Amino acid sequence: MRETRSIMLRCLAVSKAIARRKPSAPLARTILFGASALASVSVAAQEAESTPVLPAERSDVAVLSAAGPHRIFNFSPFGGGGVILFEGDDPAIKSLGNVPATDNAAVALPRDASKIYLAETYWSHGNRGERSEILSVYDAQTLDLESEIPIPGHLHVVPKMSQMGLSDDDSLAYIYALVPSSSVHVVDLAKESLATTIEIPGCALVYPYGPRSFATVCGDGTIGSVTLDDDNGSSIRFSERMFDPDNDPVLENSIVDRSTGEGFFLTYTGKILSVPLGEGPISGETWSIQEAAGMEAPGTGVQELAWRPGGNQLMALHRDTGRIYVLMHPGNHWTHKVAGTEIWVLDAHEHKLLRRIPLDTPATSVAVSQGEDPLLYVFGFEGDGPGGLEVRDATTGEVLRGRGWPGFGNVFVPGN
Repeated sequence: MRETRSIMLRCLAVSKAIARRKPSAPLARTILFGASALASVSVAAQEAESTPVLPAERSDVAVLSAAGPHRIFNFSPFGGGGVILFEGDDPAIKSLGNVPATDNAAVALPRDASKIYLAETYWSHGNRGERSEILSVYDAQTLDLESEIPIPGHLHVVPKMSQMGLSDDDSLAYIYALVPSSSVHVVDLAKESLATTIEIPGCALVYPYGPRSFATVCGDGTIGSVTLDDDNGSSIRFSERMFDPDNDPVLENSIVDRSTGEGFFLTYTGKILSVPLGEGPISGETWSIQEAAGMEAPGTGVQELAWRPGGNQLMALHRDTGRIYVLMHPGNHWTHKVAGTEIWVLDAHEHKLLRRIPLDTPATSVAVSQGEDPLLYVFGFEGDGPGGLEVRDATTGEVLRGRGWPGFGNVFVPGN
């Protein structure tokens, strides 16, 4: 800049001297043009110095923060949707990322939601060829695949929450299978290997509790409980007949608290079997959701209209308060797949109704976050248009935010 300024001053001095000598017009124009050009160069140099130089772009990979209590893991079982992550506190509820999964996979989360476990089946030629059965382990922050653990198989069905579960200390995975017989594959997650396979003839699904136990629902109306010893041997106990499997069976969406072993098994008519699972004989009490609401308990007549539970994932438990959330709708018996028009909030220990939350649009799935200030997630609205996700205050039922979201799925939250 100093050299440019010096050149301009010298040019100006020469211009004045020539002007005093009265040069010819062409020469004067040439000198003035040169001075103008130098001035333009000077302005361009100043602009170049004042314009910041942008750094070169570098590619990177975003990493999610550790999951808080309000993170949502929605499993869309068909069409390659996989496990989609949301943040319940985000005003826009933007999706954070997703983990791919095969159709009809089974999903489980540890308590801190640091991993995502998927029981999957692959064929070498898509729908045929060599078959591979694996338990895929993903990091829930990077969403990277960490390992693939070979397993004998798993049940292929519209995904249920109780197809797979983890022990209370997150050390064992229990995976339900139906071929060649009704059985449960137990995977040691630390060793990343199959620990044992336990046959449970006449029973189905897994509801883990404690460090080495799980419950199962049996076709004769009993509840079974399997416990593993330190050598991976197993023993099983059964309750007395607690429900009518032919006329009022237990829904697979029932819940067992992994820490306490307290089970809440919901029947098609709306009865809850409160079953403490532990050592000794398995017994419990049965109470009616409708009677808790001041109504008569409905029967099993196909023409009997009453409030009944229904939906895909129709039941959730907030462990600390003992509150049960159930999707309910008016309908006849065997309408357990019909979406809910209300959410009933019940005290699991006092057996009373605390609140009825009406829904503007019927919903198929409900989940509740754990810990303090819980959020209620209402998912997968029924109808011809796209579905949606509503985030509500779990105490008052007030809608806090929402977003559209197509399809339906199972909803998993940290802490369960």
